[in-house]
Amino acid sequence: MNTSCDDCGYKSNDVKTGGEVPEKGKKVTIKVRNSIDLARDILKSESCFLECPELNLSVNPGTLGGRFTTVEGLLTQVRDDLHNQIFQTGAENPGAVHAGDSLPAEEKARWDKFFADLNAAIKGEREFSIILTDPMASSYIQSLADDPSQPDDQMTVEEYERTAEEEEELGLTDMKTENYSAEYVAERDH
Repeated sequence: MNTSCDDCGYKSNDVKTGGEVPEKGKKVTIKVRNSIDLARDILKSESCFLECPELNLSVNPGTLGGRFTTVEGLLTQVRDDLHNQIFQTGAENPGAVHAGDSLPAEEKARWDKFFADLNAAIKGEREFSIILTDPMASSYIQSLADDPSQPDDQMTVEEYERTAEEEEELGLTDMKTENYSAEYVAERDH
């Protein structure tokens, strides 16, 4: 869904995934080594947990909503959103945590290093991994295998059993799916 407001300039390109609830979740791990990998298509659903261990980056489900972009585009958006939350205050960003100048020196140095590492990754100057853990199995990273039926050497895709916590967060523990139609008909006819 692409939204743009001519009055205030607000823009959004949220992607809402849908369909049948899969039996298992999906975990996709990719090793990003160069600019070709940065240009891979990526779909991060709203239910997906994203992490880049080498960059000390974790993005909780729902934080960015769903996004269809490139690896570079996703990291750029994460960087920009996080930078705005940390360093801009006042009218620009009333929900910001701190103004950049008011951060303690040690904390500012830690954030500066984090953003320098993230910028280096976005520019293709360092290798890193992206791990998408999606309990709804709705996230995707483009495979660059020559033969689509063969696995990509830099990517692993594995199914996993959702945790009880994931089931609860997604509202699946309260969802009635067995004998639903029969009970509906019985209730309707009474």
